[in-house]
Amino acid sequence: MSNDNQGDGAARRRRRPGPQPSRREPARNQWDDSEDDGRSATVHPTRAERLAAQTNKGVGRAYGLTALGTVLPGAGLVLTRRRLIGVPLLILALGSGLAALYYLFRNGAFRSALDLAARPDLLRTLGIVMIVGGVIWIASIVLTALTARPRRMSPGQRGGLTLFTGLMCLVIAAPTAVGLRYIDAHTDAVDDIFTGAADRRDSPSSPSVGPDLEHPDPWANVPRVNVLLLGSDAGDNRDGVRTDSMMIASIDTVTGDMVLFGIPRNLQNVPIPTNSPLYKAYGPAYDCGSECLMNGIWTAAVDLHEENPGWFAGDPNPGQTATRQVLSTIIGQPIHYTVIIDLAGFEALVDAMGGVDIDVQERLPIGGKTWTDAEGHSHLIEGTESGWFELGPQHLDGYEALWYSRSRVTTDDFSRMRRQRCVVAALVDQVNPLTLLQRYPAIVAVAGDNLTADIDPSELPAWAELTERVQGGTMKSLPFTSKNTNTADPDFTAIRREVWLALRPQPEPTLEAGGEETPTTAAPSAETPTTEAPGVSTDAPETTTEETDELAEIGAVC
Repeated sequence: MSNDNQGDGAARRRRRPGPQPSRREPARNQWDDSEDDGRSATVHPTRAERLAAQTNKGVGRAYGLTALGTVLPGAGLVLTRRRLIGVPLLILALGSGLAALYYLFRNGAFRSALDLAARPDLLRTLGIVMIVGGVIWIASIVLTALTARPRRMSPGQRGGLTLFTGLMCLVIAAPTAVGLRYIDAHTDAVDDIFTGAADRRDSPSSPSVGPDLEHPDPWANVPRVNVLLLGSDAGDNRDGVRTDSMMIASIDTVTGDMVLFGIPRNLQNVPIPTNSPLYKAYGPAYDCGSECLMNGIWTAAVDLHEENPGWFAGDPNPGQTATRQVLSTIIGQPIHYTVIIDLAGFEALVDAMGGVDIDVQERLPIGGKTWTDAEGHSHLIEGTESGWFELGPQHLDGYEALWYSRSRVTTDDFSRMRRQRCVVAALVDQVNPLTLLQRYPAIVAVAGDNLTADIDPSELPAWAELTERVQGGTMKSLPFTSKNTNTADPDFTAIRREVWLALRPQPEPTLEAGGEETPTTAAPSAETPTTEAPGVSTDAPETTTEETDELAEIGAVC
């Protein structure tokens, strides 16, 4: 056989049986017109289209996992190859969240907030935890996006995912920054407000009563705590400090019931205890006529301290100490703590709280003065910014609230005292949690600049618990006004009697068999508290059991 025949045979053997495909097949995604049996050909995506679909699916998954990691730290990483990082983060986040929910459920939102606010050191630690936790959370979001994104992405897809990831990081960073701002503002205010704690500890005459921080109920051994609230008017045009607003809040630590006693600023002939350095200069009473008023005790003590430094040896604040001692003697009760607010800061405080709603009961001028004519009649001179408080409900800003609390051009000190108590009560009643949360940094900044209290920071958790009890108690007011007190010649025995009765409400009398009414309990007989101690007395002076008409719920007199 020739070579040609052998070659042809080999070629024929290499040929496969069956029809040979054409060199050029029609595209699979085109309609096949050669066979028209009423059915369409199957649509098959190209390789490029399959890759694009896979990429889009991967980008969507990356978006979803990044969002999931924003909601719950580590949750997105658990579904990627970085699950060994995601699982611990997720467990830590879930554990922390459950612990926080248990704490809130056990104590309630109000108590939890108070307890946390009363622990500045814990808040500082929480701030550090927030910073570290925020950084780790944001890092996990970025790692989730980088791990979950597909390898092949268009520039638009890459830019969109990057932008979305940055937005998710901002969702975590923004509230963390706000929380740190609130913590910083609160802890700074606590440091500023409670610097006066050293005054009470170092004062030789300060009562040592305080909460037992080791006891489950820190107030179990303190049936009643008395807090002096002073409104200080120490302006540039004033010589020294004038305590123009003096109230004593007496709190029943079991029930949370509170009685506010208002002391007139122009009270004369006030008693001085023998253990006070003022006794060396003035004797048993601050008695020199209309020039020696109760609101001048602070300045008198400061002046004596400058002239005789040894008289107030070891006392960091002689004015506050002397004022507390005299007021304690007046009411016949110990004063355990003192809170001082600068009235100049009161305006800023009201503005920071968004104003206050007051039901004005008497028409009053704003910023006015009076002049007296030849016949002795007084006339009102209106200032450049003056106006009038008209009768009825009014929303007052800080400037107006301060004038409403202090105006006495057309009234007297007793009307002003009533209005001051009403403004304080209105501010307490009108605290809106949402408004308080929104304005909190501004509020605590104003408080830190204008408020001092001689409460030790370590006692703040106990005070948080007492505040919760006060919220559930009643608030009554007993002002000493012209109706029950002659400020020029006051009867301090009668004042102590009314204080004693206000703190121990008498039960209803019972009927005997003969039909005569007899009280179930009678006020015990006791001597009037002497001035040898700063007004401490647990017994009642001789008196009837009738309660003063001035004692009433605060809302009833506003």
